[in-house]
Amino acid sequence: MSNKTNSKAYIPTVFQDIETPEELKCYLDDSMRRLDNTPYLHHYTSVSRVVDMIRSGTWHLGNAKGMNDNLEYKNGDATRWRNLFFSCFMCEDKESIGMWSMYAQPREKGVKISIPKAAVKKWLKTITEILEISTNDYQPTGRRFRLKEYDISLRLSSVAYCNSDSLQGKTNEEKIMWSTAKNIHIKNAVRIPELTGYIKDMAWSYEKEIRIKAEFDNVYGVHRIAIPLTEDLINAMTITASPLFEGSLEDVLKKEIASKIKTEQSMFTHRLNIKTICQECKLKQKYGSKLI
Repeated sequence: MSNKTNSKAYIPTVFQDIETPEELKCYLDDSMRRLDNTPYLHHYTSVSRVVDMIRSGTWHLGNAKGMNDNLEYKNGDATRWRNLFFSCFMCEDKESIGMWSMYAQPREKGVKISIPKAAVKKWLKTITEILEISTNDYQPTGRRFRLKEYDISLRLSSVAYCNSDSLQGKTNEEKIMWSTAKNIHIKNAVRIPELTGYIKDMAWSYEKEIRIKAEFDNVYGVHRIAIPLTEDLINAMTITASPLFEGSLEDVLKKEIASKIKTEQSMFTHRLNIKTICQECKLKQKYGSKLI
């Protein structure tokens, strides 16, 4: 018999010893305290979204229906998805070609936002309300929900990766992975309702994902939300231009938001032999801007 307490306050410390979905949730929700070797969180996106973010003073959290992993959405519980909103980060400091290719689009305008873990932690503690965002024009609707009044949970939560859907043959071992740790006790984790928003297929494990997650009883029909940015968080950001970025990132940011944010070049700048469709277009090469 296990000597673990049944209290919800119990947080396992060894991933391989986790036995229940509730223990796995507690472990993943306790990630910020455990990420000692992760000084920064990274968000891959486009420079236009960075400009919109700074101008509006908000960071948007989307609903699962809009995410690119439809397998996670279909495996999860529909009711729980309706109550969850999140934004995704990578918690590894090495640059990821996969993340550049998947999220920093278009490539010639892609960027990576890097924020110190301590700054993210401090920022989340300052947030007292969320804003409803229209899915038509992505502007605030005017509705605000205070965290305490509406019992809204706002937290950092890691994603674990499972091979339930990709097992090849009966001899393969079903497992859940978090970082390099393995767990074999929880079976078919992707379809356990309580783990909605916590589990993705192993094919996505290169993302090493951690999410800012808001959760509440969504009886209001909200489809998108935002949380207020702080000056401290903006000042703590470093924006890295994608390997194929066209022009000067620093000049773009100065022009669009009149604010000096620290910028960097990718380690792969001028070292990545990939061309966009536009860059490959012979007509563009011949006539240049006359085509526009």
